[in-house]
Amino acid sequence: MKNIKRTAALMTAMLMLTGCGSVKEETKAENKTADTAVKAVSAENDSEYIYCVGSVSKVYSTAAVMQLVDEGKVGLDTPITEYIPDFKMDDERYKDITVRMLMDHTSGLMGSTRMNSDLYDDNDTYNHDHLLDNLAGQRLKADPGKYAAYCNDGFDLLEIIVENVTGMTYTDYVRENISGRIGVTDTGTPIDMYRNEKLVPSFSANGLPLDTSYCVKIGAGGIYATASDTAKFGAAFFTGDDTLVSDEAKTAMATRWSDNEYGDDNGLGWDYAEVLRYQQNGVKTVGKGGDVSMDHAFLLTAPDEKISVAVLSNGGSSVCNDLVAQVLMDAALQAKGINITDTEQPECTIVDDIPDGYKAYEGWYIMNLMGGGDTLCRVTFPENKYLHLEKITSRKTSYTDYVLTADGDFAELSYEVSESGFDKRLAAGGSSRMSFEKNDDGIFMKSTGGMTYPGLGSFDIKSYTGQKIEENNVSEDVINSIKALDGKKLLLANEKYSSSGYEDVAIGQFHTINEIKGYVFMSGAGADYMLKISDSQHLVSPNTIPSSSSRDLLDITVNTDENSRQTFTTSYGTKYISADGIPEFDASVKTIELTDNASWYSIPDSIANTPVTVTKPEKSAVIVFNKFDEAIYTSHVKDAGNVIPMPKDGKVLFLGQKGDKFDITV
Repeated sequence: MKNIKRTAALMTAMLMLTGCGSVKEETKAENKTADTAVKAVSAENDSEYIYCVGSVSKVYSTAAVMQLVDEGKVGLDTPITEYIPDFKMDDERYKDITVRMLMDHTSGLMGSTRMNSDLYDDNDTYNHDHLLDNLAGQRLKADPGKYAAYCNDGFDLLEIIVENVTGMTYTDYVRENISGRIGVTDTGTPIDMYRNEKLVPSFSANGLPLDTSYCVKIGAGGIYATASDTAKFGAAFFTGDDTLVSDEAKTAMATRWSDNEYGDDNGLGWDYAEVLRYQQNGVKTVGKGGDVSMDHAFLLTAPDEKISVAVLSNGGSSVCNDLVAQVLMDAALQAKGINITDTEQPECTIVDDIPDGYKAYEGWYIMNLMGGGDTLCRVTFPENKYLHLEKITSRKTSYTDYVLTADGDFAELSYEVSESGFDKRLAAGGSSRMSFEKNDDGIFMKSTGGMTYPGLGSFDIKSYTGQKIEENNVSEDVINSIKALDGKKLLLANEKYSSSGYEDVAIGQFHTINEIKGYVFMSGAGADYMLKISDSQHLVSPNTIPSSSSRDLLDITVNTDENSRQTFTTSYGTKYISADGIPEFDASVKTIELTDNASWYSIPDSIANTPVTVTKPEKSAVIVFNKFDEAIYTSHVKDAGNVIPMPKDGKVLFLGQKGDKFDITV
C-alpha cells in the first residue's frame, strides 16, 4: 500500500576517496510540501540529514562480531548456541547453525520475524526482546549451510551475540566500537537516535508529513547515519586499514560464500562480494543495499582503489540508489585512470527443434524472483518448437514464450504486429534467459537477465528462480476444509498501535488454487505466498529454491480463539482474524473500548461518506481502508485531525492497548 506511505523527499550521496576531500550531492523532490520542509530543516540544522540505512546495518553487525572474532572471543564456525544458550527451535537442526551461517545467509532460518519491527514515533524493543521466543516455534527451511537465502533474523541473532559476549547493549557497543573508532558522531540506533532533530522528514504520497518510522530490528536494519558517516564506515574496509577489523576479517567478509554462479552473490554481511561489471574490468568491489518503510540506502566500496560511495534516500529504493552509487564509483575510478566498460550480451543462435530430453522439465513450478512473491508456473514445449510458460497468481494469468538457443538455455520471445497478427516471433535481444538444473534435490529453474531503470541504468540478475513441484495428495476432506477459506479476508490484529505493518500488510486473503491439487495462495500487499496444505489446520511454504528466491517464507496455523473467532497465526507470531462477522461501524456506535490491540469495523451504507469525529487516547491510532483495502487515512500523519472519512464498503481500525476508549461523534 503506497498511497499513504512512500514518496521521494530527499537523496544524499557521499563519495569518499583516500587522500581527497568528499563530494556530497543532494536531490530534492518536486513535491512542494516535502521540498519546503526539507529546506526548512536544512536551514535550521545546517547539517546533513540522518537516515535509516536499512539492511546496510548488516555490515555493521557483521563488523561488530568480526571484531570479537579478531579478539578471540567468538569463533566463526562455532555453533551459535555457544553464545546464545537460550536459542532453540522446533527443528533439531538448529544446533548446527554457526556464526558464519548467520553472516552469509546460509543458516536455513525462515527469514524475517517482522512483528513490531517498524514503529511510528516509537522505539519499543519488543521485536528484539521476543525474537528467541518467536524462533522457538519455527522450523528450518533447509539444512544449515546448504544454500544462501537472504535472512534478516540471522543478523538480529548477531546483535544478541554481541550483547551476550560483551555484556553491553548493542547500541552502546556500536557507539563505542564502531562510531568511536571511525570518528563519527551521527551514527546510532533507534535507541539513541530517537527523535533526533537531524532525522530526515518523511511524507506520504500526497505530501502529508508523517511521524518518523523507526526500524527496531537493529542488527538487521536499524542503524541510523548520515551519508558521510556511512561512506566513512565503508572506508574502514579499505585494504590495509585496521581501524575496525583486521585484513583477515575483511577478506573473509569480501569472499563469496560459494562458486555457484546462480547462487546468491553475498559474502559475510555484504550483498555483493563481487559486482560483476567491476569484476570484469579488474576492480574489486563490495556492496550492500538496504530498504525500510521510508528510507533506502546503498554502500559501494572499492577496497584496493580506496573509494567508498554511500547513497541514502527517503523514498525510492535501494536498487535505484545502487545505480546512482555505480555512476559515482565509475566517475571516481575514471579520475584514477580506470574506465569501466559494460560487456554486451552476445547474440543468441536459435535452435529450431527442442530435443525430447527437455520433456523432463515439463510440469508445475513455484517461481519467485528474489523474494518478490510466489507465482505458480506451468512449463510445456508445444510441438517441441518453443517453451510456453503459463504464470498464475491470485490476480491474473499471463504467458511468456521462449526459444531454445545453441547455448542450451531459452531466450525470451517478443512479438511483432504484422498483417497476419501477432505471429512473428523475435528473440528479445537474448536479454532474458531461462534454463533448468536437475540435481539430487529436484529440478530447478534458473534465470538470467536485467531490469532497466530509465535514466539510471540496468540491474543484472542471475539466480535460481523456480523449483518443480508435484501434486499434494492430501485427502479431499482436508482440501475441502481449506477451500472453505477461499476469498476469506484476514485482518492483522496483534501488533502495536505504532506498527507500520497495519498499513503494509494489514489485510490478506486466501485464494484456492485449482490448477494443481493441495495448494493455496495467501495474498497481501500486492504479493502472494503459495502454501501447501498439510492438514486442516496447517499450511506450509513449499519453497526451497536455493537462492534469495526463498527468502522470508511463512507457515500458517488455522485455529479458533476464546471468542470463537477463526484465527490465522503466522510462523513469525503475527495473528490475523477473519473479516467475517466483524461489527459494523454505524451511527449507534458512540464509544469503542479495546479488548485487544486492535478492533476492526466494517463501514455500512448507512454511514458511508458521512464524516465522523474520533477522540482517541494518547498512545493509539486510527486507520481507514477503502474497498480496495488501501489505507486512505492514518492518524500517523502529523496533525491529521480527528475527523475520519467513511468510504463505502471500507473498514476502520482502532489500535491501542486493552481498555483504551475512543469517543465517537457522527
